[in-house]
Amino acid sequence: MSKGTRKPARKSRWRQWTAQEARRVLKAWRASGLPLATFARRRGLCAERVRWWQNRLAGRSAPSGEALRLVPAVVTGLPPVAAGAVVTLRAPGDVVVEVTDVGAVPAAWLSALVSGLGRRAP
Repeated sequence: MSKGTRKPARKSRWRQWTAQEARRVLKAWRASGLPLATFARRRGLCAERVRWWQNRLAGRSAPSGEALRLVPAVVTGLPPVAAGAVVTLRAPGDVVVEVTDVGAVPAAWLSALVSGLGRRAP
C-alpha cells in the first residue's frame, strides 16, 4: 500500500476523566435508579470505569498483590491419601486448586502458583 492510499488512523473517543466529571457521572447513575451495567451501556460507558471511580472517590482501592502474603508453614505430616483421592486448596479470588497426587506436587511450586493468583496481569 502506498503512502497516498493509507486510511487515516481512527481516533479513540476515550479520554481521562477528572474527578469532577466522575462525580457527575456517579450522581447521574445514582439518580437514574438503574443497575450500573444498564446505565453504563445506555450512556456508552464502561461499567468497570464507573465502578473504579466510585471506589477511588470513596477512598477504596483495588486489592494489590502486596496486601496478600503467604504465611510460612511447615507440614509435619499428611493424612494418608487413597489412590485417586483429591486434595482441594481454596486460593484467593475463589480459585480452587485440586491436587490428585500430593507427593508429585512440590510445596514450593504450589506456593508460587497461589502467590501468582493474587497478582494482576500487567
